Amino acid sequence: MRISYETESAIKILSAVVIIAVVVLYYLLAPIVTHKPVPYGVAAPKGQIILLENITIGKYSWENAVDLQKYLILKGSEDYGDSVTLKLQNPDWCLDIVIWEGQKYVRTEECIRELVIPKYLFAISSAFYWYVESGYHIIVYKREGTPENYELVNFTVTYGEETDWGAFKAAYPRD
Repeated sequence: MRISYETESAIKILSAVVIIAVVVLYYLLAPIVTHKPVPYGVAAPKGQIILLENITIGKYSWENAVDLQKYLILKGSEDYGDSVTLKLQNPDWCLDIVIWEGQKYVRTEECIRELVIPKYLFAISSAFYWYVESGYHIIVYKREGTPENYELVNFTVTYGEETDWGAFKAAYPRD
C-alpha cells in the first residue's frame, strides 16, 4: 500500500510538532517537578574579613568587638523547628546579647559561648535568606586581651538536625 505525498508530508509535520512540543514541555515542567528546597546553611560570614569596632548600644559598650547583627545571614526554606543554635568554636571568644525592649536596650546574655536564637528574630526574605532583626544584637568579642589582627573566629549554626559552619577574620581598621 502506497501513502500519498500529502499524507506523508502531514505525518512528517505532525511528528516534528509533537517532538518540539515534548521538548518545550520538558524544559518548562522539569524545574517544577525536580524542585528541591533551598538547603540550610550559613550564607555569611564564610571567612570574610570583618572590622573590629568599639561598639556602644544603650548603656553597654565593647572594645574591639563585632556586631553579628549586621553580618550573620542564613539560608534555607525548610522548617526544622522554632530555634537556631549558634556556638562559638574559639574558646577565648564570647557572645553578649543585647535586645531592644521598647524603651531601652537590655543585655540578656553576657559572655556565653552557645546561643539559642528564636526563629522569629530573623527576617526571612522571599529568596529564603534569613537576616537578624534590627533590635537584636549579637556582640562577639575576645574575653581577655586584645584580638590579633586577622584572627579567625569560627562558629557553627544548627537548625533542627542541620548544622553548617561560619567564620570571619577579625581585623583592625587601617589608620
